[in-house]
Amino acid sequence: MASADLLRLAIVREATPGVTPANPAFQLLRVTSESLSYSPDTQLSNELNPDRQVTDVIVTGGQSGGDVAFEVSSNPGFELLLEAVLANLWTGDAIWVGQQLLTHTMEKRFTFNEADPIVADRYEFNRFVRSLIDSMALTFSPGGPATGSATILGGAMSRDNTDLPGATYIDPGQLPVIVGAGVLPITFTIAGTDYEAWCVSNLVMNFRNNGRAIACLGQDAANEVVLGRFECEITADIYLAKDTDAVMDAFINRTEIALAVTVADALGNAYQFTFPRVRVSACTEVAGGTNQDVIMSVTLQALVDTVEVVAGPPAVEAETCVLISRTHVTAPWPQGV
Repeated sequence: MASADLLRLAIVREATPGVTPANPAFQLLRVTSESLSYSPDTQLSNELNPDRQVTDVIVTGGQSGGDVAFEVSSNPGFELLLEAVLANLWTGDAIWVGQQLLTHTMEKRFTFNEADPIVADRYEFNRFVRSLIDSMALTFSPGGPATGSATILGGAMSRDNTDLPGATYIDPGQLPVIVGAGVLPITFTIAGTDYEAWCVSNLVMNFRNNGRAIACLGQDAANEVVLGRFECEITADIYLAKDTDAVMDAFINRTEIALAVTVADALGNAYQFTFPRVRVSACTEVAGGTNQDVIMSVTLQALVDTVEVVAGPPAVEAETCVLISRTHVTAPWPQGV
């Protein structure tokens, strides 16, 4: 019987969408749960018959997908997922929204008995080709680990009981998980003034590709995935203070602001998220009841802007709604100390 505690989840980028590379170098992922599966599209036959019963279930197509949940840490798997959801590659230590369709083969392995003398009876493999990281949510809260979830939109699934020929697996590292105490500073820039002292209790970043799966005749599963419009939304809960009225004023007056957030682990490995142009799309201040603090709940829509990126000489300009910079201070990275 297989145990979830023995799950191994890996990902490799495809050079040709839907085709797993030869001798694939899979990157192992640090995950807390997953729900990857294949879902066929079916409909019941409408044939009439004297038995008054269903004669067939017709499979008309299908696609794979699901969510991969994780705790946020500095590791190559997380950075690969960031590339995939932003449709771009790291340039030096910076990445921003691009237009590259990056697909992957996802592989999960369940273990029955690793010591079984019959190799074919040790594991079960599920593989999903043409997998697009369609969206990602990153959640930062006080008193707990930073968490994330990536939603996968994919094609056909296959199953096996052995590794692919020539497959290798890259270690995911063991650097510490980022926690709420490592989310600092959070800088709101409004009308030229930086606000960094506000007490933010929850912060969620949502990145969405709005990808679409294309079904074609002659194919059992989605034949192609395409990128839609990239959207980025941030939600934050801010304790009401004497100067938080700047956010409400920006909401009422439709004033554009900027937001920058740095998250770091206990060793100093960090990611900075910069949203250069943001519109406050919702802002509420509600007294929920007795013995409760007043919280300002804010929803922010990130808008595209021209950003100068120092990613190694010379600097470049990028059209993006978010710029992410990384800092690796642990050597060697990502194995930790």
